Amino acid sequence: MSGNKHKSSCDVAGTAKKCQAIMVETKVKIIEGVEQGEKMVDIACSYNLNHSIIGTILKNKDKIMEHVKSAVLMMSTIISKKSGKVMEEMEKLLSAWIQDQHQHQVLLSLMLIQEKTKRLYEDLKKKHGEESEGTSFNASHVWFHWFKARAKLHK
Repeated sequence: MSGNKHKSSCDVAGTAKKCQAIMVETKVKIIEGVEQGEKMVDIACSYNLNHSIIGTILKNKDKIMEHVKSAVLMMSTIISKKSGKVMEEMEKLLSAWIQDQHQHQVLLSLMLIQEKTKRLYEDLKKKHGEESEGTSFNASHVWFHWFKARAKLHK
C-alpha cells in the first residue's frame, strides 16, 4: 500500500470520534464479548468505539471487574438492610405527625423530630415484642436526610 491508512468498514471518512464516557455495564459487555471470542474490531464497530479504547478496557479488565464486584456487594448490603416492620410503621406515623404539625403551623426542629422518632420507635418495639428485639435505632442526621427523601419532605 502506498501510505494510505486502512479504514475499517465502520469508519466514516473525515469524522473524528468525540470523547465520551463509557458506562461500566458497557465495559463489562465488551470484556464478555472478547472472552467469548468476538473480534475486537467487531466489538469496536458495534459500540462505535476506536479499537484502542477496547484495548484499554481489556487492559483495565481486573480493575473494572473489581469495581463491578464491589458495587454488587454494596447493593446487596443495602438490600439486606431493608427496614423491618417497626421501621416502616414508625416512618408512616412520623410522616403523619409531621404533616399534622405542618397543618397546625407548628415549627419543627431536627432535635424535636429526632426525639419524636425515638419515642415512636421505642413504643413500636414494645408493641411488636420479640420480633424487633436486638435492633437499635438512632435517629441520626443521615437517617433523617434519607427519611425526608423517602417521605418527600422538603423543609
